[in-house]
Amino acid sequence: MMMKAAKMGLIFSVLAVSLAATPAGHGTASAATVSKSMAAVYAQVQAERAAQVVALVNKERTSAGLKPLIVHTNLSKMAKDKAIDMFRSGYFDHTSPKYGSPFDMMDAYHITYLYAGENIAKGQRSAEEVVKDWMNSPGHRANILNSKYTLIGVGYYNGFWVQEFIGK
Repeated sequence: MMMKAAKMGLIFSVLAVSLAATPAGHGTASAATVSKSMAAVYAQVQAERAAQVVALVNKERTSAGLKPLIVHTNLSKMAKDKAIDMFRSGYFDHTSPKYGSPFDMMDAYHITYLYAGENIAKGQRSAEEVVKDWMNSPGHRANILNSKYTLIGVGYYNGFWVQEFIGK
């Protein structure tokens, strides 16, 4: 984890230096290229963190004798959008000013379920830290270890973590 963070920092530094060294008249095209490159790097970081959370959650579930959860693409998109919404709108709550409850949001994303739940967290710096915190919280732990859930979506954005669970 430390190596990946250092590598990411190096990429940002190299991109910033290449922008600063761009001759006059070429800054706009280079700025756009740098912005796209940085966005791609950050998207990769988000995807890696989400995948790490899923792996750690499934490790907890299998240790408890439960089946691993399967990643649901649309649920993952919803979870990421919820994390972005919390960050940009400046709130930390299960109810979004924009989307309503997690269940309202699932309906808006055309996600069907018989059982559903959500875990949110803020400020943890790694997947290991956030899963540890969730496992140490009875309500969050209950969601992670709920045998009725079969599908998961995880989103991460700027320190905001979201897990969505459903069972059909």
